[in-house]
Amino acid sequence: MVKKSCRILSLILVFMMVFSISSFAAINTNASTAFDQKVLARIDSRKALEHIKYLSETIGPRVAGTAEERQAANYISKQFEKLGYDVEVQTFEINNVVSELTVDILKDKLFMVNTATGSGYTDLDGITGKLVDCGLGAAATDFPADVKGKIAFVQRGSVSFAIKAQNAVEAGAIGVLMYNNAPGNVNPTLGEYKSTIPYISISLEDGQVIFQSMKNSDVTVTIKAELMTESQNVIATRKPLKANTGIVYITAHYDSVPHAPGANDNASGTAMLIEFARILKSYPTDKEIRFIACGAEEIGLDGSYYYVEHLSQNELDKSIANFNMDMIATSHGPCNILYADTTNGQPNLVTESAVASGMRLGNNILEVGKGSSSDHRYFGEIGIPAACFIWGDEDGNLEPWYHKPEDTIKINISLDRLQQAGEMIGAALYDVIRTDTRNLEKSAIRRDGIEEKINSFGISE
Repeated sequence: MVKKSCRILSLILVFMMVFSISSFAAINTNASTAFDQKVLARIDSRKALEHIKYLSETIGPRVAGTAEERQAANYISKQFEKLGYDVEVQTFEINNVVSELTVDILKDKLFMVNTATGSGYTDLDGITGKLVDCGLGAAATDFPADVKGKIAFVQRGSVSFAIKAQNAVEAGAIGVLMYNNAPGNVNPTLGEYKSTIPYISISLEDGQVIFQSMKNSDVTVTIKAELMTESQNVIATRKPLKANTGIVYITAHYDSVPHAPGANDNASGTAMLIEFARILKSYPTDKEIRFIACGAEEIGLDGSYYYVEHLSQNELDKSIANFNMDMIATSHGPCNILYADTTNGQPNLVTESAVASGMRLGNNILEVGKGSSSDHRYFGEIGIPAACFIWGDEDGNLEPWYHKPEDTIKINISLDRLQQAGEMIGAALYDVIRTDTRNLEKSAIRRDGIEEKINSFGISE
């Protein structure tokens, strides 16, 4: 990847050369500043922090389908209603199993359990059984005969999660407890395979404690795996003041993974979504704006998929852009690049407006990248210009507290980063939804011939 700073310097030099030899009429250099200040002057990261605090501390982890996710949806809905928006709560079906683990000889220990996508589930009482060591669970021979009616204890590695699950089912096990083969836990997925028994994972560290205990005595565990069947999107709509010339979608997911308060992932994006709703209600626009807080993102982008799938052809024809915000406030020092990820890594209306806003603001934090693991994916795949804004380091890596209990305000939230992202995205967003602003069209950032150079800036190589 070519470092962004090199590209910025090159672009600035191009600007200087073009402007120095230009014979065009004088430009209103204040136009862009005045234009952006309509939004920038009102973005307040401290107001957004109050929403982050409620979502991550008052509620805490907001796993798809749980009461906590519904509580978060109700909170977001009330915030939109207070601002005077028409609000719709769009419910949809999900299949999410949320599990807990109890070990008889370690009754006081809380295990951080991840449930495999495609896992089976239990009744409310759960299942209880002796743990049987099945090694890697890679072949039928790894499963002793006495695992039948008991719980298979396997380590990650050698074969896919799905093969381990299938082998356990065929051996007659009533559940699978897998421990990682590297520090920390993993989020297993069984792919197309749908297990008939619960399949949960724990960290390497917890697995080693249990494994050592099994050498001295039998270990009995209880697994409760509850099936969650419903989630919801919360949608606030800002109608245009005149004829509707298009629809712009602003999205952020509000659910989190188990055990993670989700301050940055993604109370940060949700908080800025509410902040934009507060700011943009005051300005005239000839485009319809839809603020969408998406549910069930963490289990497979279920909320955004359902939303996009149910857009009418008329709505699709009017769709202009999707601005998606995910993890926009990390405090991790090396994550100092705000990526605007598109599904194919190519520029589009959203990234171009973001690049232009960065140039107007004198801000060099933006990089256009490739990624599809957030709620912009299905907007992009259906042909709507879409990008996900997310902080990362020069190699595209996220902060070390991603999907962990440490994703808290104290550890993982930077108000400066939140403000920077809000200003960059807000200016770009207003650029797209605004009514005609002729001074801006005549400003340097919109000069003929310059836009083409801007559009090629920031693309990962």
